[in-house]
Amino acid sequence: MALMEWANLKAHELRALAADDAVVIAPVAAMEQHGPHLPVQVDSRLATEVSHRAAQKAHKEQATVVLPVVWAGLSEHHMPFGGTITLNYETLLSIFRCIVDSVQRHGFNKVVILNGHGGNIDACKMIAQSLSLELEDVTIIAATYWLEAASRIAPILEDQSNVLHAGEAETSMMLQLEADLVDDSDLASHRTPADLSFLLAGEGSFRWRDLAAVTSNGVLGDPSKANAAKGEQLLEAASDAISDLITNPATWAPTTDLREDSTAGVPFHR
Repeated sequence: MALMEWANLKAHELRALAADDAVVIAPVAAMEQHGPHLPVQVDSRLATEVSHRAAQKAHKEQATVVLPVVWAGLSEHHMPFGGTITLNYETLLSIFRCIVDSVQRHGFNKVVILNGHGGNIDACKMIAQSLSLELEDVTIIAATYWLEAASRIAPILEDQSNVLHAGEAETSMMLQLEADLVDDSDLASHRTPADLSFLLAGEGSFRWRDLAAVTSNGVLGDPSKANAAKGEQLLEAASDAISDLITNPATWAPTTDLREDSTAGVPFHR
């Protein structure tokens, strides 16, 4: 596994990977409360694991290297429950501006920002857009592992259709990876509605609310449905999906400009 971990490599080994047109996975997640039964590292631990497994699977077909996880994200909605470190959007954008600029200066031009926290989803899309406009000759993909793997994850779960905060899926994956950090003595008592509609207004509008508006204990869903075997299936499904994303040539295909010389006789200006 060391071959795919940026932090364990020497500078000349990383230069060789850049010369081999390697993809850089930059995981980002959170450090936040996860109910009474899970540690605050959950999102960062899972994003790291999915990144490492995906890189290992992709590496023979597409050289891939994984940066250390950015362990804090946009977690303001978890602050009422304690234990949470949160960034603002401007800080997260600045961190990734520096990361992507650094790796590009070393010769890497394919970057996957691999997200493991729900509160980062829209931010990661905006970061990918902003940096793509700022930096030339680099392709930046914003991926959230459970969204990329949604069709593979759904058949594994009983209580929910995809990953929800501190529920069946995350508890299962942590039981597989860090069982000694999971308090599974009374998981049934932690069950709460698996419902994100509290964020919605009207027919399809968004309103900000913190998690205290929907859960009494910081959990969404039923962690009592979790087990380690299910966790292994979920981790494999997620890493398969990210590996497929990385090795698909269409992911990195150059864009095309389909404009004609003019419309109604008026030329486009470049």
